[in-house]
Amino acid sequence: MPEVGSVITRIRNDWFVTLRQVIHAASVSLLALAIVSPAQGSEPPPLAAPRRISFAELGAPPLELRGTQPTGTLNIGVRGDEVIASAKLRLRMTYSPAMLPQLSHLRVSLNGQVLAALPLSAEQAGREIEREVVLDPRYFSDYNQLRFDLVGHYTMECEDPSHTSLWATLSALSELEFATTPLELRNELGLLPAPFFDRRDNRRLTLPIVLPEQPSREIVRSAGVVASWFGALADYRSARFPVSFSALPQQHALVFATNSARPAHLQLGDVSAPTVSIIDHPGNPALKLLVFQGKDEAQLRQAVEGVVLGSPVLSGSQITVTAIESPKREPYDAPRWLRTHRPVKLGELVDAPQQLQTGGIAPEPIRINLRLPPDLFTWNQPGVPMDLRYRYTPPRERDSSSLNVSINEMLLRSYPLRPESGDDGARKVLVPLLDSGTVQHSEELRIPAFHLVSNNQLQFRFSLDPQRKEPCDSVPGEQARQGIDPDSTIDFSGFAHYTAMPNLALFANAGYPFTRLADLSETVIVLSDTTQVSALEQLFFLLGRMGRHTGAVALSYELLNAEQAKQAKNADVLILSGEGAAPLLTEWQQNLALAINGDQRKFQELSVASRFDNSIAIDRPPSSGGNVQLTANGSLGAFISFESPLSSDRTVVALAGNDSQAAQALLTALEDDGKVPLILGDLAIVRGDTVQSYQGDSVYYVGSLSLWKRLWFHLSQHVVLFTLVALAVVVVAAMLLYGGLQRRVARRLAASGSQ
Repeated sequence: MPEVGSVITRIRNDWFVTLRQVIHAASVSLLALAIVSPAQGSEPPPLAAPRRISFAELGAPPLELRGTQPTGTLNIGVRGDEVIASAKLRLRMTYSPAMLPQLSHLRVSLNGQVLAALPLSAEQAGREIEREVVLDPRYFSDYNQLRFDLVGHYTMECEDPSHTSLWATLSALSELEFATTPLELRNELGLLPAPFFDRRDNRRLTLPIVLPEQPSREIVRSAGVVASWFGALADYRSARFPVSFSALPQQHALVFATNSARPAHLQLGDVSAPTVSIIDHPGNPALKLLVFQGKDEAQLRQAVEGVVLGSPVLSGSQITVTAIESPKREPYDAPRWLRTHRPVKLGELVDAPQQLQTGGIAPEPIRINLRLPPDLFTWNQPGVPMDLRYRYTPPRERDSSSLNVSINEMLLRSYPLRPESGDDGARKVLVPLLDSGTVQHSEELRIPAFHLVSNNQLQFRFSLDPQRKEPCDSVPGEQARQGIDPDSTIDFSGFAHYTAMPNLALFANAGYPFTRLADLSETVIVLSDTTQVSALEQLFFLLGRMGRHTGAVALSYELLNAEQAKQAKNADVLILSGEGAAPLLTEWQQNLALAINGDQRKFQELSVASRFDNSIAIDRPPSSGGNVQLTANGSLGAFISFESPLSSDRTVVALAGNDSQAAQALLTALEDDGKVPLILGDLAIVRGDTVQSYQGDSVYYVGSLSLWKRLWFHLSQHVVLFTLVALAVVVVAAMLLYGGLQRRVARRLAASGSQ
């Protein structure tokens, strides 16, 4: 009878699992019906061409599975305008030859459903092999987690889970292959930013922009505002905006038009008010066009601002924008930059408190990203104070368990995790229902200021001792929990904003100085020709990248031609490559280190820039002054920066190139995380895949600093002058003191004589 009962129980459980899968499939179908607009009698849409994407392209490094960390995960998103029809996993892996093949295997699961258990044979151990796993498309949802669990054993007797023989590595060249079916979405603005940008798609955003054949500067400017919005949404994915005039690309696209200037290949009616609509692509109803229209350029600008500011309340297939009041931003208020006027709680820097929790013997570190204004004055500062509070399940006895605190992979402090003492227990909340069995500690530490850059990452790594005294002892640490208290704080309020310029590293890493105001309200961008595709793509890419840095939309920048730019005062200037850029650069900076004009090149030799230079106090050696002029027919691009000739303490950054290939190479360098650290100093030359930076001897400072700090800082860079001033101060102080003492003695003598 027990056997019959177990069979009945198993049948009942299987029936419930099947019923749950049917309900899930039905709900997915109903959701598809809710967002799809099917045509009566139409044939099902064809499958899209299969695409392959590697683990590296998904942002995953090689997955290292160990005995105490036997699990690796990969997050996969599925766009809302497509359905997975079939999927395969091509896994490249290497595993330890010491593991027992009859007991060891790799378990592959998707969203909690086990899809395969791959045996680890002795014949293939120790070398890279490839395994293929078919992934059932029914288990895919919007957000998916592909999980790999190493079940490894090296002996038939008692094992140590931290034994070095338990390992397997999944290569970043492993691939996922998808075949998808497109969904015909309704024309619904409430879905924005989808389908033009889908948060579930972690590939680089490529979003075409369609302009009239002869776009005015104001039309281009409005398109740039939308590019900055999508760049902010794309964030780490980066964003490119291919440009076409009138012709419609075969993908989702943005269209900009006025009544007098509109793309020729799209039939658009006149409008009398700022209008935004989403329509079907004439050649493919599965593709959508987001159309911004206005009676004139002013109305087009209002339509654009209505979408980027009011996207949460959009609905329907068309809207009319009746009024706009753009917010005024303050310096350094970018949403993605850490606040520097008050202490900031670590809980404010994560999306959910669960990201500050972890568990196990050797869990993955807790990571917190810190994006800082790049001009923080860190010279002669003791460090950044942090009030750290953390909790952990206490070990049973003193051992080597610890919490290591690092920033940018550099160790700051290591704190031992001690067992609970009587004092610890007395400090715990005396309500049994709220007692979590953990111990809380509070520590104060300072992060050395010289460790900080524009983009930082704090890491908190808990490491527990397994506490195994005998080979067959259990490992209680597997159930341990650890966490960083969200009320822990970090405080940058003691730092002023002051830095040495020119410094292309600040531009490459944070868009500075243009992003000082997140809406670019003190930025002038120079575009000489509004029909030059390479310059337009530079403009849209850079605006999208600045949106990525700040998380804000570039609502207030000015777009001027070369002649207009000569009158632009009290602004930082960004010059795009293309016709008209070279003469303006030559006029503004007669002693330019590099001048590119077609095939003609003039180069003045400078000192090679070092990434270890301090952007606050740079002892810049004088350049050698060697000059060369030559003619060359190859492609060459460069980033150039210098002080604006129109306003002191303002900066010019120019993208110079002799052809469209050079213009694209500059964008590729900014998009490559490996090349961005190489863009430094006054001049960065880009030739193909190489970047070489140079540092001139001219320097100026931007920002504000108290008079005393400014004097102390600048004198400290000139030792002889500092010594002379110090001696002069001592002499003057001594003379004043001597004079005061002499007068005091005279008064006493006079008083004694009168008596």
